[in-house]
Amino acid sequence: MRWRPLTLAERQLSWVWAGLALAAVALRPLWDFLAPHLGRCTFRSLTGIPCPTCGATRGVLALLHHHPGQAFLLNPLVASGTVILVVGGLLAPLWAWRRGTVPVLETPLPRWLRMAAVLVILANWGWVILTQTGH
Repeated sequence: MRWRPLTLAERQLSWVWAGLALAAVALRPLWDFLAPHLGRCTFRSLTGIPCPTCGATRGVLALLHHHPGQAFLLNPLVASGTVILVVGGLLAPLWAWRRGTVPVLETPLPRWLRMAAVLVILANWGWVILTQTGH
């Protein structure tokens, strides 16, 4: 894999990412207040089937309340993405300062990688359907 130096804009973006990650954690009381006021999933209301992101709000709240197991049981992909968002955001400025390089990705991504991403999303959706409908 080839690597290239970060641009100035990418270095600045690492600080924005860190700020968003810190804000997401620091604003936990706001998440707790807003969550009960969010409406039901429109997809689930129309079809009776959970959407691929059903359980996301409850999962993120579980993570914020230090219950990662519960979060991963609700929606593994959303829980993983949330952890990556926060941990990655906290590490991004350090990476930019210490390493200062990023991998060069093929464009478009290789077919096998795109297919793997689709399979992960479908497997996650299957998990959500199985665990949130009782079937």
